[in-house]
Amino acid sequence: MKTILEKALGRQRVLVKENERAVALYKGEIQAVLMPGEHWLANRRGNLEISRHDLKNPEFVSAYEKALFDKLPDVAARHFTVVRTGRMEVAVVERDGALHSVPSPDRKLVLWADAGPWKVTTVDTAADLAIDPALMRRLGQARKTEHMFLHPVVDGQVGLLFVDGVLVRTLEAGVHAFWNVGRMVQVKVVDIKRQSLDVAGQEVLTRDRVTIRVNIAAEYRVVDPVQAVSTVKDFSEALYRALQYAFRKTLGALTLD
Repeated sequence: MKTILEKALGRQRVLVKENERAVALYKGEIQAVLMPGEHWLANRRGNLEISRHDLKNPEFVSAYEKALFDKLPDVAARHFTVVRTGRMEVAVVERDGALHSVPSPDRKLVLWADAGPWKVTTVDTAADLAIDPALMRRLGQARKTEHMFLHPVVDGQVGLLFVDGVLVRTLEAGVHAFWNVGRMVQVKVVDIKRQSLDVAGQEVLTRDRVTIRVNIAAEYRVVDPVQAVSTVKDFSEALYRALQYAFRKTLGALTLD
């Protein structure tokens, strides 16, 4: 309830706490951003409106945001940190040294400056999709992985990185992370260790028309992962068929003796 003094003077006492900021409107128009302390503001006929914001939530979400930036640009510049991302950009936002958020492309984020300090790093994913290993670990620890594609490549393997279906480069052993915004990222792993391939129970007709049943075992190793993946759909199946054809052709030219 208003005090007698407030009614007589046509003013209202507004108390803003240390953990708060307030936006004052009079007759529907933005007047100021109020800092902590006691404020006496004009309030004739109840035309004063106070919008309070708790700094515990550092993001400024308000129906008056545009009006505040349009009518009081200097005030807005003092009180807010604005984060903007482009069509192929993400931002890494840190609050007092701790990871706060990772805004996606085409996003605007308005933060209370006094809730910081803030550090904003903008990343152009069109230039490079790879995420620095140190940042990758921080994103994982902070559970901010919604824009990250993670893929491990173990020893004895090579990873083939495809972006939008196009082979970009090969990946050595290790854990690799990429931004998965606006583009489709895939990693195909190829084993380059020595492997065995068994072709069992093949019936072959020799040159002297005798049917024999043959088992064959082969060892192979992929020396060109790119060629192995791009030339055939399944290189292990193609090798299996090639072995079948090779020993059928060889044994078919021999007699049983």
